[in-house]
Amino acid sequence: WYQRRVRESSGINAEYGGLLSGVSRGMSRAQWDHVPIVAMETHGAESFNLAMKAGKPTKLEKLTSIAKTLGAQMVCENVVSEGLRRKIVSELTDDKSAVQCCWWFLRDHQMLVEPACGATLSVVYSGDISKHIPEDNTDPIVLVICGGATVDIETLQGLVTSLGVDTELGKCYTLEKMTNE
Repeated sequence: WYQRRVRESSGINAEYGGLLSGVSRGMSRAQWDHVPIVAMETHGAESFNLAMKAGKPTKLEKLTSIAKTLGAQMVCENVVSEGLRRKIVSELTDDKSAVQCCWWFLRDHQMLVEPACGATLSVVYSGDISKHIPEDNTDPIVLVICGGATVDIETLQGLVTSLGVDTELGKCYTLEKMTNE
């Protein structure tokens, strides 16, 4: 059942590359090479994005993003090879959007996640996931949301305030709306 249903798209944050590489290899073993992977990072933590553009591991000059758990100055050769082999899509968002999505996810699902996970969530909350899946998609979209160890409610509220995050939903999608359309 799971293999039949999850065939259109998945999103994941790039982090250091190990999780991304492992998910990609696992999907290959399940014969899901046709399923696109969208790897999300924030500006200022875009080591995977730089590596994919260069076709080899490339050193990020300085980590400037608040998404510190995305903070590898350079991803390993293995994840670059896997990214090139699978044609993993590398997308970037900004810190403000990542924090905004953390806030919305907390509101929608009562789950606190850190800005690195907010980067992954941003591809759905913004509606940008539609660039990577067929318009008539009715299959699930899988997001790997894997962290909250570096954030608490006070920290998130501080980031919301300092970045001037709009906590109202506005024009963005809710995860429920995306899955029910």
